[in-house]
Amino acid sequence: MFPRPHVVDRAMPFMTSSLVLALGAASVLAADCPSPLSFPITTKQIDPKVPDSFMRGISVKIGTPEQTILVNAWPDLNNTYIYDQQMLCDPSIIWNDEICFVRRGGIYHYEDSKTFSKYNDFASAGGATNEITTTGTELGVKKLLTSSLAGVETLSVGGSDASSVTMPIGIPRLRWDGGYTILHALGLGANSTYLNALSQSKKIPSRVWSYFWGRQWGSGAPLDGSIVFGGYDQEKTIGKNYTQPLDYSESTGCWTGMKVTVSDLVLNYRNGDDESIMPRNSAIPVCIVPQRHLLLEAPGFVIDNFEKATGMVSKGDSFGFYWGGQVYNNTANPSYYDGDMTIALSNGLSIRIPNSQLLVPSEEIARNGSFITEPSRMELPINRLGTQPATLGRFFFTSAYLMVDHEAETFTLWQANPTAKSNLVAISHAKDSCASEATDGGAGDDTSGADGAKGESGSGSGDNNTPGSDAGEPTTKTPVAAIAGGVAGGIGALAIIGAVAFFLVRRRRAANNAQSGKSSSGDGNMTDGSARGFPPGVRELESQYQQAVGELPVPGGNYKYAAAVGVQQYNPNGTHGQQQPQYYGEYYNNKPAEVPGPSWVYELDNSSRPVAPVELSGGTPRFS
Repeated sequence: MFPRPHVVDRAMPFMTSSLVLALGAASVLAADCPSPLSFPITTKQIDPKVPDSFMRGISVKIGTPEQTILVNAWPDLNNTYIYDQQMLCDPSIIWNDEICFVRRGGIYHYEDSKTFSKYNDFASAGGATNEITTTGTELGVKKLLTSSLAGVETLSVGGSDASSVTMPIGIPRLRWDGGYTILHALGLGANSTYLNALSQSKKIPSRVWSYFWGRQWGSGAPLDGSIVFGGYDQEKTIGKNYTQPLDYSESTGCWTGMKVTVSDLVLNYRNGDDESIMPRNSAIPVCIVPQRHLLLEAPGFVIDNFEKATGMVSKGDSFGFYWGGQVYNNTANPSYYDGDMTIALSNGLSIRIPNSQLLVPSEEIARNGSFITEPSRMELPINRLGTQPATLGRFFFTSAYLMVDHEAETFTLWQANPTAKSNLVAISHAKDSCASEATDGGAGDDTSGADGAKGESGSGSGDNNTPGSDAGEPTTKTPVAAIAGGVAGGIGALAIIGAVAFFLVRRRRAANNAQSGKSSSGDGNMTDGSARGFPPGVRELESQYQQAVGELPVPGGNYKYAAAVGVQQYNPNGTHGQQQPQYYGEYYNNKPAEVPGPSWVYELDNSSRPVAPVELSGGTPRFS
């Protein structure tokens, strides 16, 4: 009835060697599966001769010997652009070369680097041969590829060997940016040369990046932000995530591919009351642009209604760090608004901006490069739109967390958890042992679908292929990938090998028992191993990614969400309540057969930015 001892004895060496091989395979697999890389977004001294020459950004080491500069993430650029002595600042915004040097985050001397190689163009340097030039991009982007000095250089984010790659870079030779989006540009677009280099050298598990700006003001110490390559920081997220397809098409009016719709802006007063400052049945389609220097670029009614609700009186537009924002001084405003603002998106996500990140100190760089604060003023980092599209900028990410997954062609938003703690989660799309099930609370807990078409929270089925993107196509891609787990893959291999060995032993035993039964009994009632409950074979281990559907709770109060059909564009020249619904851009759900697209043009002219202040001879700029 039991297997003969010599059968087990012969099986044991095979099983032992299999276990050793499986454990070794697990170690190798774990070593071959890269982990995500995380680096701080922090404040650094730029000019060693000026102790308070501060800028905030992502520290990068470049060249040999290493030179340190600060960069910011540009989700619409494929190449990375680094300034040298030709800093190309806008003289109507930046007063002298010292200010330009500090605001650029230092400069790069390529002639001093032993590892820089000059090439005729980006193609020969191995760089991306196209950049997004749709409506809304910086005007100079169209000429960046043909006018920049192309080369190959060694670059590492955070100065870490783990992030060090040799990659193509561009050194601009024309003034191409808006002048106030100012730091060096780390291109993290769909064909990012930096992400490609990290992925191809197996330093990250996927071409994924995540972003949290941090907190700059408040009662406590400033909180560093973070940028993650190859995954995201789970510790810095709260609640469900909201995932949409990346769409760079001209029809969306969003050059970063990340278009959302603001369905409400709500003031949250200290006494618990809430007040909307959006016209009824209106919505603002916005483009998420993390490198932009403000919280929100929006139609003028946002500022008008904010001031009407709070009683605050603007002194005019800012010419400092937050160029174009609203300035409020102590004289006209003996008491400032002390509440928060909630930005409600039509996909169900609501982001509450605390007062400390909403009304911020008036800051600038003085002529000697010093970072200075004007104590008699506060600023609201929201400007009035000219002809350019509405945007959500970097201050949105004081309270929101972003992940961009170029392999899944999606972007994901969470409510941010402002903490210094970190818990990195790798995102891998590889169909190998590096991919495994998502863990609870990870990126798999999501609401998918394009803006305005969130997943059905009541179904519980996890089916997030919700119809509706800007192109009218359903979201069929998994919004975020399974979490990498090399060790789990090794353990799976161990289980399979062990099960095979066990099966072989059991099958031999079953055969022996059956033969013994035939010789001792002729009743035919002896069963085989399968009937006794022994496994007939080894089933391949499978991992299943089940998507959870849900949405973040919206704070109570006076919320007025836009209807799916007939979302109005605010018309300051019309009579509210009498005008017919106007469609602002294309909508994801139930859009009409013909939708007039917005005639957005982003131009740096006097209609869309403040007039430059009058300069006092020998002194600092005068704010008029």
